[in-house]
Amino acid sequence: MFKLSWYKNQSGMIIPLILVMTSILLILAVSLMTWTLSSRKDVKRKIQKVQSLQVAEAGVNYYKWHLSHNSSDFMDGNDWCCNNNPALTYEDCSNVCGPYEHEYKDYNDNVVGEFSLRITPAEVGSTVVAVESSGVAYGSNNITKKVSSYIGKRSLAEFSFLSASPIWIGGDEGTSGPLHSNGGIRFDGTSTAEVTSAVATYNCSSASHGCSGVKDGIWGTGGPDTFWRFPVPVTDFDLFSVSLANMKIDALTDGIYYDDSGDEGYFIEFLSDATVDIYTVDSLESKIWYYNYESGNWKKEAEEIQSKTLLGNFAMPSNGLIFIEDDVWVQGSVNGKVTLAAARFPENANNYARIRINGNINYIARDGNHNLGLMSQGDVLVPRHAPADLTIDAMMLSQRGHVYYRYYDTHSIKNSIEVYGGIITNLFWTWTWVDGSMTTLDGYNTTNTIYNNNLTFNPPPSFPTSENFEVLSWKEE
Repeated sequence: MFKLSWYKNQSGMIIPLILVMTSILLILAVSLMTWTLSSRKDVKRKIQKVQSLQVAEAGVNYYKWHLSHNSSDFMDGNDWCCNNNPALTYEDCSNVCGPYEHEYKDYNDNVVGEFSLRITPAEVGSTVVAVESSGVAYGSNNITKKVSSYIGKRSLAEFSFLSASPIWIGGDEGTSGPLHSNGGIRFDGTSTAEVTSAVATYNCSSASHGCSGVKDGIWGTGGPDTFWRFPVPVTDFDLFSVSLANMKIDALTDGIYYDDSGDEGYFIEFLSDATVDIYTVDSLESKIWYYNYESGNWKKEAEEIQSKTLLGNFAMPSNGLIFIEDDVWVQGSVNGKVTLAAARFPENANNYARIRINGNINYIARDGNHNLGLMSQGDVLVPRHAPADLTIDAMMLSQRGHVYYRYYDTHSIKNSIEVYGGIITNLFWTWTWVDGSMTTLDGYNTTNTIYNNNLTFNPPPSFPTSENFEVLSWKEE
């Protein structure tokens, strides 16, 4: 009787236990199915997000390609601005243009999505364009991804020194920022960035580098030589002539332009209130002797202003361009972004326009909001009458001549010269003339060039740039 009772009680407990276990298994199965479906849905949604992001990125790459073919078109080939309204201008849209919509196709030419672009044009004195691209992949339940990016071109102002001719950096000279020569380089100083030459070797004696025989493209007692690279591609200085010709056209349209003065040239003084005084130079002081290395003889020329006449005080031009078809003297305090160019057309090798640094040139602040380009068809000169302590806040470019201080028969040994910006010169550059024992004979005892890295993508207006655009940054939103 005892055993039968025990089995009877056990059989009564099995059924609830089975029901509980079955319920637990069902709950687990349903939970697993729900989790699987949810995970599958989440994975699918992530895939759709990635696809839409790829479409948005394609929009940025498309506009990078578009700018490479037309660097001044911020309207995607259209003559209207935003919201498909032909009546709206840049100003109406707060300088943001678009949206511009494009289908996105796969490799089989099937339309698989679309992107919409909004473009913010580059400011005056900048190559950087803001592109906002919103992309959606079809079949993604309208999941839209947005990419905000900046696209720009490097300018030649990224160099602290750029020369078509050999360069000699002395032992007491330091350079900051990239330095390049299409010829050889004797480097006895100290560098903080890349030093490059376009030649593997060069004839040192013909370069007046205080040596003889064939030397490596870069050599000397300076360094660090881990920064030295040679040979590298040549920089084409003929591209600058195109820039100068285009600048003349742009200055005639929206800038300041003066043709041949009929006298000695023009004197330009930048003022801290963001204006500029422009004078005609009526007469010069007596001529002085200097040695011309190209002709190999002494020449006589007047350099210092004796009298001038004020033409007027002008606001900085809207496009930042001042173009003079004559010689120019310049000094002052720069407030804003501006390029002063001097060139005569048609070109005449015996009469290239020149720029003379008459006195100190200072930015009202070295904060990237102010820059000056000095672009000359001929020489950019620091004349004999320049201050003993001279500051030049500018990017200087000579298309056909020198950026330099001449060697005079009556020497003037000065104290220091500081350049905040850089030097681009076709023929050789120097601020200092020395003898065989490295004693200063003429020019500046102390020279210092401070690299302005703000100029790489924010150069002076219309300054020469590279051919290719780069995506500088992008952010997923």
